[in-house]
Amino acid sequence: MKNATKIIWANLLLCSYLAFSYYYFNGWWYSSIGTILILLFSFLIWRKDFLKVVGLKLSLKEFFITVSLTIVSILGSLFLIIHIGSKHNIIIQFTSFRSYYHDIFYILNEEIVLGSIPIYLLISRLKIRSLYVSIGLALIFTMVHFVFYKWIFLERGIIEVQTLFTLFLVGIVRNNLIIVYKNIGYSWALHFGWMVILFGCLPEWVESGKVVTEPDRFNLFLGSYEMLIISIFLAGISIFHMINKLDSNRLKANHGS
Repeated sequence: MKNATKIIWANLLLCSYLAFSYYYFNGWWYSSIGTILILLFSFLIWRKDFLKVVGLKLSLKEFFITVSLTIVSILGSLFLIIHIGSKHNIIIQFTSFRSYYHDIFYILNEEIVLGSIPIYLLISRLKIRSLYVSIGLALIFTMVHFVFYKWIFLERGIIEVQTLFTLFLVGIVRNNLIIVYKNIGYSWALHFGWMVILFGCLPEWVESGKVVTEPDRFNLFLGSYEMLIISIFLAGISIFHMINKLDSNRLKANHGS
């Protein structure tokens, strides 16, 4: 009976993520409702461990590092997106509080549901190796974007191969950060810093004044050679750091026993 109840909560958690995280009906506040529901159902499933499972168990030091990294990520993303946009005759227009508010929570929802929860279940419960989990979830993360933009989102389009490869590398970086630090603070900071500029703001074609569609934003900016090179570098560093950290923890555990 208890397992059946948890399955119901888990299905409601997933439905809350799918129904309230994105701009299906242009409701800028929906994503925060989704966050509340996701946390509620997570608590009902995992009780006292739910903060650890969803990746929100941060120390005060980790919280301040997250804030600092968010600022750096926003500034770096702004510079990079303006640079890439200038090559395609695109300008960046700032929008309103509503767009940025939405970004805070829909990215939080993604980090919890597509990052922290599956990582916790696969590594802590099923005992699958961290590297396999990171790569496997990065593939799923990539395909989710392809499927959602091809068939589900209001603005539909095809995400190109180079963009998908960059998404895969970004997914590895995100997963490795969660695995190593056991929270979503740093991964959320990098994710938010990029998306708040690319999707919170409005890139426009200079000649026509039309807004660049969401699939085109992915392909032009995330699929750029600049982002591909940066993603390859970050993915390599994160894999090296994760392997070193896990080996170090394993050695400490062996000495302790």
